[in-house]
Amino acid sequence: MPTYLFALLFYYAPIITKPISVANANYLLLAIFLTTFLIPIVYVTVSRFLVIRVNYLTVISMPTRQERVLPFFFISIFYLIVTFLFVYKFNVNPVLSVVLAATTAIIIIVSISTLFIKVSAYGASSCGLVGFIFGLGMKYPQSFLVLPLVGALLLSGLVMSSRLYLGAHKPLDILIGGIVGLTVSVPSVLFFVQ
Repeated sequence: MPTYLFALLFYYAPIITKPISVANANYLLLAIFLTTFLIPIVYVTVSRFLVIRVNYLTVISMPTRQERVLPFFFISIFYLIVTFLFVYKFNVNPVLSVVLAATTAIIIIVSISTLFIKVSAYGASSCGLVGFIFGLGMKYPQSFLVLPLVGALLLSGLVMSSRLYLGAHKPLDILIGGIVGLTVSVPSVLFFVQ
């Protein structure tokens, strides 16, 4: 989700991310992609294959709540480190700092919730994307984020519907994930973005 959102902001609504130049935006987007997508997905995939190899599990997917706890907590810790680096060491734009911090909060809430109930990380992520675009559209009406908001709503609906169709989640899992994503992203932007 961060890669999609930041690509949208850098190339569709650069007024929100100024004073970041296009050249710097490309490097920043690559860093965001590597640290928020590629490294976590490689970790989860490799760890799942290792666990399957020792005959603890039979599939790479994480169908039960218990199987999701360790990978989610690793990703939470990793996102905390990445957010700290981007915010305090690289001094990124304040809007990007708020979005990264809120994204990390969403992941932590989903991880903690996973101890008690299976929550849809896809639902939280896709609704978080909708919430960020909505909130930024409210804060920056000159950015014309209506079309991206409609696209994000459609994408979110497709993602959550596919999770239900595949039987990966129950409706309550999707609903809780969506509520987490929206209730963290929208207030974060509205209250903390100047």
